[in-house]
Amino acid sequence: MLYNDMPLIIPVLAAGYVLMIYLLLALAKYTTNISLKSVIGKQ
Repeated sequence: MLYNDMPLIIPVLAAGYVLMIYLLLALAKYTTNISLKSVIGKQ
C-alpha cells in the first residue's frame, strides 16, 4: 500500500465504520422489538 492511497482510504474506512454501527443499532432495535412483543404476547 502506497502512502498516496491513504487520503482515499481513511474516509472509506470511516464510512464503513459508521455504516456498521448504524446496522448494529438497527439490528439491536429490531431484536428488542421482537423480544418485547413475545413477552407481551405471553402475558
